[in-house]
Amino acid sequence: MADPRHPHGSDALDDLAKRVAAIHQERENAGPKASIDRSGMSLGLRLASEFASAILVGGLLGYGVDVVLTMQPWGLLVGLALGFVTGTVNLIRASRQMTQAHPVDPQASGLKDNLDEDA
Repeated sequence: MADPRHPHGSDALDDLAKRVAAIHQERENAGPKASIDRSGMSLGLRLASEFASAILVGGLLGYGVDVVLTMQPWGLLVGLALGFVTGTVNLIRASRQMTQAHPVDPQASGLKDNLDEDA
């Protein structure tokens, strides 16, 4: 008696299983999987979060000084300015480290700009 869940019979299922296995084997033999390089995006997110957190911490510390010394808004303004400076210094430091780790090849071809066009 035929199985009602498999109206085409077990031969069709066996054929389908063989085709699926062949496709899986073909994909495995195709070589290494193409992975998406997200290192640039992760670096950008890291730098942005460090910059934003430096400003936030500076602002919170400045606000705390305002509350303690009752000299509003100067503590907040100075704290935000110091946070901005700290964030900028962190960005410069991180970009220098990145440049030292992966120096630019001077022989690499770059994008053409208006100066590269022949008149």
